[in-house]
Amino acid sequence: MVDKGNLRAAFLLAPALLVGLLLSACGGGDGGSGGGTGTDESFVASVCQAGAKFQDDLLKAIGEMSSSDSESEAAKAVAKPFKEFATSFRKANPPADLKDWHSEASKKLDDVASALEKGNVDALSGDSIFPDPPQGVADRLSAVAEKNADCQKASLFAQ
Repeated sequence: MVDKGNLRAAFLLAPALLVGLLLSACGGGDGGSGGGTGTDESFVASVCQAGAKFQDDLLKAIGEMSSSDSESEAAKAVAKPFKEFATSFRKANPPADLKDWHSEASKKLDDVASALEKGNVDALSGDSIFPDPPQGVADRLSAVAEKNADCQKASLFAQ
């Protein structure tokens, strides 16, 4: 049996961690397939829109959990929002200087979603599920995010 309050807290921290890591490491996009030809503005908009939906979907999934759910069942319950976020993130088109980082981060996010689908809550543990971003990107993207309503809703790119 899992303490629903503690599990909720852990899963609520996960999006903040994901978003913080993303926003400190991403930039630009028109939705495509991560081709490295996007702008900071379009990439931030895509990631923040996905982040806001992820936050809503994750809160809904957590709200539907039972206090008798095991950690494995809880991981499976939140796998769908993570998978949908991973897909949306992968489709975001980063600017050229983030193409390699975006590709690596997308793979790692897909790996987390797959592990959660298998009931592995440990997929969210560890220092970081994302590679370190290129130098100087966080400030650049944060400036763009300050003007985006979805970023504000999801608290993405906040410093």
